Amino acid sequence: MMMRGGRLMGLSSQLLGMRCFSTEIFVSRLSFYTTEEELKDIFSPFGNVKEARLMRDRQTGRMKGFGFVKYSSQAEAEKAVKAMDGRILRGRLIFVEMAKGPKSE
Repeated sequence: MMMRGGRLMGLSSQLLGMRCFSTEIFVSRLSFYTTEEELKDIFSPFGNVKEARLMRDRQTGRMKGFGFVKYSSQAEAEKAVKAMDGRILRGRLIFVEMAKGPKSE
């Protein structure tokens, strides 16, 4: 336990600063022609894909070149990262990593 501002911080407060477990992966450098269905199909061999979403520009609706894939478990997400990071998809080298949660500051 740690003291901060005269108050004792509990274990749960300490855990907030640590990397949390995630079932979501971040995929970058995607082709602008990639579809959400294609993204889901490509990542489904590594586990149960709950959701695959591509990020789009709000004004134009054009794909931004990155997206997220959410799995049922962290183990499935880690397996997908190991298998797909640095692969070629639609002629482009893609990068895959565990998604980071929102900053808590």
